[in-house]
Amino acid sequence: MDIYRNKIFPLKSDQKGQSTVEYILLFAVVTSLVFAILNSNGFNRIFGENGMIAETYRQQLEFSYRHGFVRNTPSSAPNYSGSSHESYNGKFFSAADPYP
Repeated sequence: MDIYRNKIFPLKSDQKGQSTVEYILLFAVVTSLVFAILNSNGFNRIFGENGMIAETYRQQLEFSYRHGFVRNTPSSAPNYSGSSHESYNGKFFSAADPYP
């Protein structure tokens, strides 16, 4: 049977192209592993659109946009007697001349 196979599909004695085929197969395996990891439930639970990281980031952005400061620790009772408030960070601007 090998005699007929060698006549129909002659075997090459050199190894040209073998490394190319190996790299293509390696690329296919690595690509399938990456897609399997990216589409897994565990990955999406942490890094997905509604994952833990995205949800924490969204909450911090909403809080800092609304209150003007980043919440690192739970805020204490506000002190309205002084001019220092944690939302005042000096980034606000006003007119150069006082309002008449």
